[in-house]
Amino acid sequence: MKITLLILVLFSLNFQSQNYYFKFPGNIENSSINDNIKKLNVEILRIYKNGDKIKFNDNIFRLYILNGDYKKGLFYLNELKGFPKYKGLDYQEIIGIQFELYALSKLSSENKSYRDKFENTFNRKINSISDKSKIYLGDFFRYTEEALKNDILKFIKTDVVNDSISEANAVKLCRYYISYIIAKETNHIALPLIEKVDREEYAINDSVIIKTKSGNEISLGFLRYKKGENKVPTILNFSIYNRRRLNNNEKLNSLRGYAIVNAYSRGVYLSHDQITPFEFEIEDVNEVIDWITKQSWSDGKVGMIGGSYDGFSQWAAAKNLHPALKTIIPSASVGFGVDFPMYNNCFSPYMLRWLSYVDKKTHYEIFNDEKKWLSVYNSYYKNGTAFNKLDSIYGKTNVIFQKWLKHPSFDEYWRSKMPYKRDFAKINIPVLTLTGYYDADQRGAMYYYDEHHKYNKNANHYLVIGPYGHSGVISGINEEYNGYKIDSVAKINIEEISFQWFDYILKEKKKPKFLKDKVNYQVMGSNQWKSASKIDQISNGNLKLFLNKTKLEETEPKLDYISQMVSFSDRADTLRSFNDEKVFNDKISPEYLKDRLVFESDVFENSFEINGSFTGNLKTAINKKDMDLILTVYEKLSSGKYLKLSHESFARASYAKDNTKRNLLRPNVVENIPIKNTFFTSRKVEKGSRIIVVLGIRKSADTQINYGTGKDVSEETIADAKEPLEIKWYNDSYIEIPVMQN
Repeated sequence: MKITLLILVLFSLNFQSQNYYFKFPGNIENSSINDNIKKLNVEILRIYKNGDKIKFNDNIFRLYILNGDYKKGLFYLNELKGFPKYKGLDYQEIIGIQFELYALSKLSSENKSYRDKFENTFNRKINSISDKSKIYLGDFFRYTEEALKNDILKFIKTDVVNDSISEANAVKLCRYYISYIIAKETNHIALPLIEKVDREEYAINDSVIIKTKSGNEISLGFLRYKKGENKVPTILNFSIYNRRRLNNNEKLNSLRGYAIVNAYSRGVYLSHDQITPFEFEIEDVNEVIDWITKQSWSDGKVGMIGGSYDGFSQWAAAKNLHPALKTIIPSASVGFGVDFPMYNNCFSPYMLRWLSYVDKKTHYEIFNDEKKWLSVYNSYYKNGTAFNKLDSIYGKTNVIFQKWLKHPSFDEYWRSKMPYKRDFAKINIPVLTLTGYYDADQRGAMYYYDEHHKYNKNANHYLVIGPYGHSGVISGINEEYNGYKIDSVAKINIEEISFQWFDYILKEKKKPKFLKDKVNYQVMGSNQWKSASKIDQISNGNLKLFLNKTKLEETEPKLDYISQMVSFSDRADTLRSFNDEKVFNDKISPEYLKDRLVFESDVFENSFEINGSFTGNLKTAINKKDMDLILTVYEKLSSGKYLKLSHESFARASYAKDNTKRNLLRPNVVENIPIKNTFFTSRKVEKGSRIIVVLGIRKSADTQINYGTGKDVSEETIADAKEPLEIKWYNDSYIEIPVMQN
């Protein structure tokens, strides 16, 4: 569960503009800083008011504690905890616990050292609170003395001018300072005590190594609640990312009556093997499940959870289903070879960035070095280097990167790592798939969903999909995504739904109320969820729109075409950041429209629902043997704003009919290129809106550039650019939009 901790929250305060004298001696360790801030605090306490009771109590209790009036501070802290806003929070009873323990210790009449007083106060408090509250103790002590000191210095530098500070900033400074004092005096005592609580509450071991039948090593950690049942079901997450820190969700879920196991791919954490992403999960996940079933605390039932790579690993395990694996909840699941490291047979430079990220220790700092990666991408683009030299630009050959590039078709290499065709017929466990309209791995998630239903007519497979990006489905949904404020009903608690599902399958409790039927989709703009028993029931018609020069028309026009020319030698544009284009914006950025055409429909006189994935056919003739297409669909609202309806889709034309075999286009011959494997979406299109289709060629620093020679695209260079790509887009090309008609 994501929580909003009431720690150092700086509210927007509406104070009068009175200023106060405040002299900073230049060093926070100087004793006079304490005197100066406490004098300031006394002045603020004398006049402080705020009509917002929550803000008032949140500030006043800190000011009193800083003033040494601990009883009044505790009174107002308890008043704050009692507000209805905080009722029902898992951590309600320990809001402000760091202040409470500090104040109570100061009030203690025991003839002991401060350390002993604090420890006694801590132990008394721990014995009075719930085990659920204990989970969150560490979060209230997470700010270090050094970090708070730096915050104060930065604040004084920017907000104290000519030895003068405003009333609002004086309150903020006092808030910072009391937090700093408490961290300085208590963190070194509190943190070991909190670790001791964890050891008493949970059986924890994060350093287990399993030797596999093949002699390889898998590293894992587990925890379980000591006061729970002797034998419990296990929730397994199998990842290539090294996230060893025990987190609140795992503690909370162990309280629900589950053992929690986090296992890692070969080569990660304590494993001495070579890192080999995606290669051995079909074997290794089941080795972990086998280990789990042999533990004294296991009841023999295992469920799996996790997103992105961790979603892939669940499906890899299902390819050779272990009898103990009873259900999976894959979120934003990577489809290996389906949407990563290539989507519709197009590779992207991101694959190398991702490979630099995964290792024995996950290299967040390397992955997040935007300056470095922009330099790599732009160097590749500006110089027209072959895509298979991208790793050399980065600095060293990457064996896995080179291996993947040898498989531009969806061939046996990709298919052997996850369920394929008849494999799905054997997957008879319940599945709950989670993904989003803007999730870059939606097509992986939907590959598993679609193929499961295609080959297993009795698939017990539920789908939840809404206006979410990749990280939202995995880490928690925010109220806004890339400029689009989602409908209030779309802000669901995925973690809670997931564990209600585990209770349903592994403990035979009730099915989650949220799951009304097998297919659950949020209709953007309607503020409602809809459900259906099958995905083909969510729409009952298609809006067919022909791409007639600059218009989208419902009537097939007289045959004609529009010409487009794309120069592959033009490299004037470069990538400036990795920030995605906003989903909801005043306009489509000019950079995005480079080498692309815009088609616009007439105004719709009535609202209607779009439910599903766009399909269609592009009729075209080009002077080359191949091209990489990109297509994005927007709703242009009557206000003039643009809403991107889903993640953009792209594809290699030579694989459009069959992703397992390349069929080159014939130069200057009219060809039909099917539009398929595009992103699912759902939206109530407003009356007065238009549909906008942006169609064009992929050519930028963050793409694999297809020069159209017919050679292996990874080997083409700017020397292959030569003549520009000339395209005739025929106006009997069309897009079909799935709609629900009354």
